[in-house]
Amino acid sequence: MMTISPTTNIALEILRRAVEPEPSAGAANSADGLLKAANGISAEPGRAATQAAGAISNTLLEMKARADGFIGMALEFLNSHRFKSSDPEVKETLKALIAENGDALAARIEAELQNKPDMKHEEAIANALTATVRSNRKRFAETEIVLGYDLKYSPNQLHYIADKDGHTSGGYLAQVASEASEALWEAHKWRSNAKGGALEEANKALDIADRRYRNVSQSLQEWNAMWAKKFGWKDEVIDAR
Repeated sequence: MMTISPTTNIALEILRRAVEPEPSAGAANSADGLLKAANGISAEPGRAATQAAGAISNTLLEMKARADGFIGMALEFLNSHRFKSSDPEVKETLKALIAENGDALAARIEAELQNKPDMKHEEAIANALTATVRSNRKRFAETEIVLGYDLKYSPNQLHYIADKDGHTSGGYLAQVASEASEALWEAHKWRSNAKGGALEEANKALDIADRRYRNVSQSLQEWNAMWAKKFGWKDEVIDAR
């Protein structure tokens, strides 16, 4: 979400006051103080209104330029060999959605960057493209969709999108692996705090959690490797979502 600077907020207030009826003396003093607080903005009403309008216009132009930049980068990514999909129709449908409402995609990218300031633009674009597919699910094939993003500055990503009934093999495996990882961490914590007769039971629980985690992780790795091979990727670290 784009933010408006304090100077622009003051400009908006100045513009509002300039077009409203003449205020009372007390209100006029308040307005005068506001005008003086706005650096570089004349206290002369006519000039103030003009400068305020200019500040607003510049801000809107900057917002538009930034949004257009995000849309351009997303389209460039879509048209490159770095974007992959299990369904060849996904690319054209995404491009059609962007043509219909590119600002929605730009807003998603902006939100990703606002939530995680250290995130690279290409990863924010990948997340926004996937979100666009999910929020317009009926425009795409009914089967499960796998999207692949060959990122320059982060591990390649596989995004699993459920079929029309909400089922996804890759997503299920990723969820199970995450749950198994959490269970293993809990088992380690139990083991480190266990004493006396509880120690043997804690060791057994840790062994079970460890074997389950290794098994599901292996299954997920094999699934991801299958899609990586289909997308023509070399053996690299893959982030599945």
